[in-house]
Amino acid sequence: MDFVRKLLALVLGVALLALTACGAGTPRTVGAAEPLSSIKLTPGEDEDSAPKVEFDTPLEATEPGAKVLEEGDGAKVEEGQDVSYKLAGYNMKDGSEVGNTFKEPAMTLSVNDDLKEQDEQIHEILVGTKIGSWVAYVHPKNADESDDDGASANPKDPSQIDQLLILKVVDAKDKIKVDFTKEDGDAKKDAEPTADIAEDGSGTVKIPAGNEPPADLKVTTLKEGDGDKVKKSDTITVDYAGARWEDGEQFDSSYEKGSPATFGLDQVIKGWTEGLEGVKEGSTVLLTIPSKLAYDGQDGMPQGTLVFVVDVKSIDKPAK
Repeated sequence: MDFVRKLLALVLGVALLALTACGAGTPRTVGAAEPLSSIKLTPGEDEDSAPKVEFDTPLEATEPGAKVLEEGDGAKVEEGQDVSYKLAGYNMKDGSEVGNTFKEPAMTLSVNDDLKEQDEQIHEILVGTKIGSWVAYVHPKNADESDDDGASANPKDPSQIDQLLILKVVDAKDKIKVDFTKEDGDAKKDAEPTADIAEDGSGTVKIPAGNEPPADLKVTTLKEGDGDKVKKSDTITVDYAGARWEDGEQFDSSYEKGSPATFGLDQVIKGWTEGLEGVKEGSTVLLTIPSKLAYDGQDGMPQGTLVFVVDVKSIDKPAK
């Protein structure tokens, strides 16, 4: 969904905010939050319904700002956690809704050093916010956005602040981590990796000693789901972590990125296409992929036999 992509980019791209101190009992704010004082929010009927949002129009803001409209009753977001959230956007001139993500799966943002480096203030406002809270904020357009006439946005121009975003903090969880270890000792013939993966996806993968991996693709089911079987033509959403057989060095992880990956199964390396075809939705599998079915000489990509833990979260059905 293009709207979802743009809103996610906005969350990551908000700039020029300054943390505003707030006393006990007053709403947490960031930047110039005064224009947000007229906002009245009524939550939707359920978690998949957008809120009803009213405010004085036109809502005029000359600087970015954010405000906690309604504090949740959950635990506070902690440094290092992954925050799940949903969004709705509103036209500041007339108050109309321009779109929302409430019927979609919650998106995820990692509250980590990378976010702090990209946008220290967004990092600061999220840390300490309670799960269930509703947050309003105005923002400048990203520099890579353009209007209908093709003109590029200037994030330093106050006139570019033309949309109000309402964010619901759905959840916050400790980051899932998969540890890969390369065992010491003598190599054993036909030895395969083993994994101990918890329900949340965290755990360890042990790669056998030696550098004589299986010659063929190996698929081990760690947890079998109860959904439909994945077809080669499907688009799927997965969480994963991958390491090299050679040394057990992890080279990629959607968990570390803070967001699952969505792709067409026929658009990835052959080891994934062949290894995940027929796997049930909701399953977690361990893939040992020989070089010929992996990146096999592609510049800038990990080489040799690769080992992946893959959690098939969903088969994405096309819209009717």
